[in-house]
Amino acid sequence: MKPDDLVGKARGGRVVASGFLDPEAQEALRTLAARAGLGLVWFGGLPAAERRLGVLHPPEVPEVADPVWVGWLAAEDPERTAARLRRALDADELGDVRLTPEGVLFAATRAARARLAGAGLDATDPPEGIRPRPRRKTRTLVVPSLRVDVVGAKGFGVSRSYFAKGVKAGKVRLRGRVAGAKDEVREGDTLIAEGLGQVTLLRVVGRTTRGNYKVELAAEK
Repeated sequence: MKPDDLVGKARGGRVVASGFLDPEAQEALRTLAARAGLGLVWFGGLPAAERRLGVLHPPEVPEVADPVWVGWLAAEDPERTAARLRRALDADELGDVRLTPEGVLFAATRAARARLAGAGLDATDPPEGIRPRPRRKTRTLVVPSLRVDVVGAKGFGVSRSYFAKGVKAGKVRLRGRVAGAKDEVREGDTLIAEGLGQVTLLRVVGRTTRGNYKVELAAEK
């Protein structure tokens, strides 16, 4: 379904889900939802997922359900099995795919499970110890600015100089593209940093007497 159609249905009072989107498409949908005054919640299934599915909802709806299923394919040849998985599902049905020595861990829409069975892929829920557990921590912090290097360093708990090196090396993404150190993070934005995870600026709480920003951040590793 096209983004404009999703927004139209949500404005009509429905809760609607997009397919899995790359970061660039996520930013486009986020912009449309904000302009329409709609709520938008992202689900990726796996920790620090890059491909995510958005659920649009009217502002009067307080909470939405997670529509993502995390599946497991045991395999002797994970790369070959992952290729079969990608052929079996449409792009918007499949989220992140992660290979392990024992098989393939992936995120998908719940409706995709039946299609995988029809394609001869015996996907199951991940066995105990296979599915990585997200480590999500929400904190309220004070930052001197909303620059990428400042917010990222605070959110991940690393030095600003260390995080700035990652930004300079092109390892940090913001709103679907490689971030620059001077880019500013907005409410609802997610910074994805290679090797560190992701940090979302949930909201700007306010300003301190010294002019700094008090922000609520959620870090997921």
